Amino acid sequence: MLKLQALSFVRYSKSVLSNVTTVISEGALTCLVGANGAGKTTLLRILAGELRATSGTLLIDDKDVSGVSHKGVAHYFSVIPQGVQPPPYFTVFELVALGRFRPHNRALRWRLSDSDRQIVETCLSQCGVEQLSNRRVEELSGGEQKRIWLAFALAQEKRFLLLDETLDGLDVFAKQSFFKLLKKLVSEGKGVLLTTHDLDLVTQFADKVVVLNGGSISYEGLPNTDLQYLLSQTSG
Repeated sequence: MLKLQALSFVRYSKSVLSNVTTVISEGALTCLVGANGAGKTTLLRILAGELRATSGTLLIDDKDVSGVSHKGVAHYFSVIPQGVQPPPYFTVFELVALGRFRPHNRALRWRLSDSDRQIVETCLSQCGVEQLSNRRVEELSGGEQKRIWLAFALAQEKRFLLLDETLDGLDVFAKQSFFKLLKKLVSEGKGVLLTTHDLDLVTQFADKVVVLNGGSISYEGLPNTDLQYLLSQTSG
């Protein structure tokens, strides 16, 4: 379980996040919504260890990891940032296999073990893209690429997935298919935090929704409320 306690972040004397307190559970799809500039991406970057909160506490299983290094926090999270692009010429299998890479001080060469290869194949199957294994990622559709990146994240075998606007650019059918895949993953115990503007799909699929308004939480709970109204009240 991931607990955020009074997290705040100030940049250039401007408050970006203020007193953010919530819980992100494993086995649940949590959707983070809010107007542009509400602080969604900043919050994910703090969780991923890319930024350090100005104040507040981040707990994983009641262990304070607020002061842990980026590398230490990354032990718990797989991250797919906004606008991620595939490296050129990589096949699907090669890209997902990178999720198994673990840097070692003396490692000049890296090779997949048999167990690594099995994990990659399992993740491809979980995301329904095993038949694309030998295709170049850049040749695939947007929806297929999103599934490839998700398989890459799963191959890292982290407890939580942090997905920042991962559905941007997809049509409604591809988005719905992706949400169904996320629901399958959380049913298997994965914790997923997704930032998105797709309120209809949030209402349909999310286990929990957190609304950010000007860097503060204005609502958290079940998505059975008027999210569009809540967002219309945000200051952006």
